[in-house]
Amino acid sequence: MPSQKELVQSVIDALVLLNRDDPESDKLASYLYNADPRLSEYLEKLKQFTQLKNPTLSESKKAGELLEQIVCLVFRGLQGATSFKSFQSAGPQYDFIVSGDQLAWLHVCNLLYLKENQRSIVVEAKATQSPLPDKQFARLCSIMELNLSSTVGLGVFFTLNGATGFPQQSDSRQRAIRDCRLRQVIFHAKTQKIIVVLDKDDIFEFSKNGSLIQILVRKIRDLEELSGLPTPSVEQREEVDLPDHLKQL
Repeated sequence: MPSQKELVQSVIDALVLLNRDDPESDKLASYLYNADPRLSEYLEKLKQFTQLKNPTLSESKKAGELLEQIVCLVFRGLQGATSFKSFQSAGPQYDFIVSGDQLAWLHVCNLLYLKENQRSIVVEAKATQSPLPDKQFARLCSIMELNLSSTVGLGVFFTLNGATGFPQQSDSRQRAIRDCRLRQVIFHAKTQKIIVVLDKDDIFEFSKNGSLIQILVRKIRDLEELSGLPTPSVEQREEVDLPDHLKQL
């Protein structure tokens, strides 16, 4: 009997034969993200930190390192990824940059609406208790537009409590945009590049195969749709946002 790894590779090979524009291919394409078995342990540590009411400076520093470790484990789960970097450049500090050159990575890029010549992803990890402020969002916009303009098409924030201006789980539908949400929309309109924000609820789902791609795709689509609602869990297989007279159908 073939191993799980061999089965997944068979699925990836089969993607070559699929019509990538056909929505029916999405279920197989989700196998392009295989959750690292070590993730559950790291996510449990992160959950314990988020339950602290007044974390010390030392605890906050460890949480920052923990979140960066989670970023590394998560993005190493993407099939076809061959380049993983975290370093201080001649300019800014890069928390994590991931890219790839294999066929499987091109399928990942296709699902994430990325151009083949801008197929790298830059990730920022922010383990702060407060939502991400606009100045931090502006910094990543500047990095993607000026420092990594030719290679990076997607920026991802790993946060605990999202970013200012983004809808929260308890919020009613937003009909106006402001703060980081406004900057996200303007940056995309100007550059056609994408920045999305993940919060702890999103991150805790990454121990499930396929979850990273599913969540990123939903957030990227919502950047243009501007539904005003938070991203639904991957447990919700379909995205349903309909008025009552259509829901009943």
